[in-house]
Amino acid sequence: MEEIIKKREVPPLPEGIKIQMASRGALPGKEIRDLSEGSILDIVKKVRTGKYLSLMMAPDEENEEGYLTLESSPDLIFLQIWDAETETAWACFNPELLDSDEEAPIEPSDGQSVFPMKCTMQDRDLAAKCVEWYAHTLEPYPGMDWLKETF
Repeated sequence: MEEIIKKREVPPLPEGIKIQMASRGALPGKEIRDLSEGSILDIVKKVRTGKYLSLMMAPDEENEEGYLTLESSPDLIFLQIWDAETETAWACFNPELLDSDEEAPIEPSDGQSVFPMKCTMQDRDLAAKCVEWYAHTLEPYPGMDWLKETF
């Protein structure tokens, strides 16, 4: 079942990093080993400027608890958070394309994934805020509307 979760007030960013794994894409060999506060700020900057077109973060090294994934092109961003415990996906979305079945022209880092156009956005600054929030909380950024789907 899909539902739209509206943005709400954003509390102060908590201290501490909760992710245990980050990589520049879905394939092995692109791991980001340093997950310090400084490294997270660097990742956020690279998402904001478009230097990282793909990113994956997870609370555990095997991605069994869930993950954040970002895949993008120069113009479009697909951003999704998967919570394995609740079997819930939170995705960015374009309200004008919610009824579309079109595929987004984004080259996936795993070479095979397909992203729905309805689950894309263009705001790199907002995507960077979502990445930073997730690294600190393992939760969807409250300052953005999300398309929530429970399986």
